[in-house]
Amino acid sequence: METTGLIQFDWSYVMILINVVILYLIMKKYFFAKIRGFMQKREEEIASSIEQAEQATLQAHTLKQTYEEQIETLEEQGREILKTAKLKAESQARRIVHDAEKQAEEILKHTEAELELQKRKTIEEAREQIAEIAMMAAEKILEKQLHHRDYQVLINHVIDEIGNTKWPN
Repeated sequence: METTGLIQFDWSYVMILINVVILYLIMKKYFFAKIRGFMQKREEEIASSIEQAEQATLQAHTLKQTYEEQIETLEEQGREILKTAKLKAESQARRIVHDAEKQAEEILKHTEAELELQKRKTIEEAREQIAEIAMMAAEKILEKQLHHRDYQVLINHVIDEIGNTKWPN
């Protein structure tokens, strides 16, 4: 080694620099392209995964929103169905009550008519029986005292009186 002045020149530094440049060129030719390709591929895979995750998240959010809307629609339809069923049931109940009232009214009218008819028949039968009893009694009493012609007039008179008599209801 030579010593000349303040700065010393060492060839070992030059050799190290040459070795580093040669090593860099070898690595650039054989390894950097592969490493860069691997890094780029890995970067693309990561970007693709992130994009797929974002799309999946967006799709999941969209599906969730769609399902929530469908659930809300179904709940609304359910409420409408219940409301309609309730209204129909109330209407049917009113109709059944109305029909039952109408039927009861008809039965009552029919029963009243039957009772009135039965009452008239009973009154008529009672009149006939009373007339017969009166005729029999009058016949017994008058048989000995009246002639046939007078007997007929008396019977007609009794029947007319009985017919005009107002019977209690």
